[in-house]
Amino acid sequence: MAIAAGDYVIARSWAGEFERRAVTGVTDGRDFPVVWVCTPEEWEAAQAEHREPASLPWPAEDVEAT
Repeated sequence: MAIAAGDYVIARSWAGEFERRAVTGVTDGRDFPVVWVCTPEEWEAAQAEHREPASLPWPAEDVEAT
């Protein structure tokens, strides 16, 4: 399943799994493909304020669409 901006995703790390919103689909990172993600709360705030969400790149192999 392709990931698109606004999708709910699960981002995995050594610390566990986190529900996030995708800000982008899979894009080229510096060394490997990434998905830029943010918290659901940040996504909603950014949409209400008509701005881009503050986001972080997450390795695409560790992101799964829900």
